[in-house]
Amino acid sequence: MAVATFLQVSDLHLGRPFTWLPAEKRAERRADQRRALERAVREAIERGVHAILVPGDLFDAEEVDADTLAFALAAFDVAGCPPVFIAPGNHDPWSEASPLWSPRLLAARGWAWPAHVHVFSRPAWQPVPLPGHEEVHVWGRCFTPGMASTERPLAEGSVILPASADAQGLDLCVFHGSLEGACPPSQKVTGPFSEKEVTHSPFGYHAVGHYHVPSRLEHRQGALTSTSARGTSGVASAGVRLAYAGSAVALDLTETGAHGALEVRIEYGRRQPFVEVQPVQLDRRTTWSLEANVNGASSAELVDRRIARVLDEAGVREHDLVRVRVTGRLARGVRWSGAGPEVQKRAFFVKLDLRGVRPDYDLDAYRASDGATTEERFARTLLERIGAEGNAEERAVLERALYYGLDAFRLREVVPAYEELGE
Repeated sequence: MAVATFLQVSDLHLGRPFTWLPAEKRAERRADQRRALERAVREAIERGVHAILVPGDLFDAEEVDADTLAFALAAFDVAGCPPVFIAPGNHDPWSEASPLWSPRLLAARGWAWPAHVHVFSRPAWQPVPLPGHEEVHVWGRCFTPGMASTERPLAEGSVILPASADAQGLDLCVFHGSLEGACPPSQKVTGPFSEKEVTHSPFGYHAVGHYHVPSRLEHRQGALTSTSARGTSGVASAGVRLAYAGSAVALDLTETGAHGALEVRIEYGRRQPFVEVQPVQLDRRTTWSLEANVNGASSAELVDRRIARVLDEAGVREHDLVRVRVTGRLARGVRWSGAGPEVQKRAFFVKLDLRGVRPDYDLDAYRASDGATTEERFARTLLERIGAEGNAEERAVLERALYYGLDAFRLREVVPAYEELGE
């Protein structure tokens, strides 16, 4: 039995604009991306892995600035860096006209990818022997600008191992694609493949990029099971069959938890390889999704204290990213439209979702009223329309109208307070 180890990192999206962050924090988040890549290479060297696998979207787009490209070239060009296998993805596809990958265009600027970096340049599968381990082959395929997003990378017959393949060797693959039935809500399916296709694939391990949420498929007790989709019957064996490392750093607030790479350990030389993966954190910031209830809070200061307590109890650190869904009914007259310094200082960035906040009007009383006053008739009419409206956006518009109207009746003033109200 022999062992091969790899560091798998993908979906770094160097050059991401991070427009959802305040302008003064965007450069720092882009610096986080660079630190993550440098740490990935350092971890690979310190762990003594045999290669680094990059299954796509190292860059956010083909039009990244020269400084970002120069940084990526230099990040891999360090002493002790193991071989690197890059399979360009849908955000950074390979082409002869690509300033990222084209040897001709890079040479025109006096640049080149280091000799130990192999960039897969065809949309069809290509095998490359692992230096120093000729019985191990890393197979890869790239995205190209004209490639159909529905093309299936693991379709039957798309890859056939040569008859000369070493039965005691190892064939693994690196590519960018979408496991069907597991696509995160904020992403699109591209390069789809099924669990059945994974089951019948000739590869001992599949290093896949595109999904920003870490997940895996593995064989346990005779079944192929998934951390992100329904399991299905498969080949009786043990170990991880396929894994997504997820985005190396969180790219938005929906990508919660810790982010980084995977260390992949493969035992081979038996009937079927045995694969284990372990997460390697690269992003120093953890991304949180929390909820704070502000029922009965009688001042803006009390609202802030409620939210601050939720952050403290969760263990949020000052360099983390946080999204807080605020819910509940505020006492009438409380004018609060965002977090104050008490909340903001607890994290690198705090985003409040105020769609669940309502003023503390007794709507049941309005529904039960006899409509004797103009206020009651107004409220009943709006509540009936809200109840009958099937469109969520239209319901939100009607709710805003209801609360602004009730403010006018009760508080004798109308100020912007409900513009984020929703479901």
